[in-house]
Amino acid sequence: MSGHDGRGKAALAALTGASLIGLAPIAIRLSEVGPNATNFWRFLFALPILAVWAAMSRPIPSRTQTLWLVLGGALFGLEISLWAVALNLTTITNATLLVNLTPVFAALFGWLWLKERLSPAILAGGAVALVGAVTLALARAQSGSGPAAAEHGWLGDLLSLLGAVFYAGYLMVVRAMGKTVSVGAVMFWATLAAACVAGAMSLALGEVLLPQTWFGWALVIGLGLWVQVGGQGLIAYGVGRLPIVVSTVLLWMQPLVAAALSWILFDEALSATALFGAALVLAGIFAVQRSRQ
Repeated sequence: MSGHDGRGKAALAALTGASLIGLAPIAIRLSEVGPNATNFWRFLFALPILAVWAAMSRPIPSRTQTLWLVLGGALFGLEISLWAVALNLTTITNATLLVNLTPVFAALFGWLWLKERLSPAILAGGAVALVGAVTLALARAQSGSGPAAAEHGWLGDLLSLLGAVFYAGYLMVVRAMGKTVSVGAVMFWATLAAACVAGAMSLALGEVLLPQTWFGWALVIGLGLWVQVGGQGLIAYGVGRLPIVVSTVLLWMQPLVAAALSWILFDEALSATALFGAALVLAGIFAVQRSRQ
């Protein structure tokens, strides 16, 4: 296989994976159970396949590495839980774009704990992304219908941003473990820990836990197999074989799919202000990722 063929397959994998992940917020809105309960089932149905993948992968993580992976998975679970709650407070586009500000916070964490240099380009990109986030929040506040106009819509935006912080922490753990632990092990332990967090959050918030119809069960099973295993697995395969700038652009498919479907299914049309804010967020993320390669 030539290098171009390999990169082409990696790009297709990342693009397909991001598109599948973009279905997650739509499924959470359509689910018969609470948002955290939906994620609990998503993770639970993915675990058997991930367990086989982890068992076949080498090297096997040590006890210390496993504890770190569980910690990372707990951070991932907190990110997903906060984002899931945010989906019912703000627009799907806002929640998805704001939680994707992770690279900005990852750069900040790298500077604080790993002593990585913050270049002017990273600082500028982060500033642009944050201005975009504020613009999205203002656009949501000006909207006149649906979750976007909810009294606590600002809380949904804030929870999405906080989710990005937790996900940045998860990525820091994965980065530290990634050179010595297999992708299969990372995904299994992260998903197991995230399932525990989502289940606990669901019980604490008193959410409906069991789907009532075949559609409800099919939806959460599909989330586990197609989104968690298929989407995350394809992204892990593709991103690991592509330059970070290319993978960043391809992963934009996630918020684009989510925004398009939320417009079609939930009438969450984007105003000119929201489109401008979204463009600023994506441009800022791109600048940060490009500067960190």
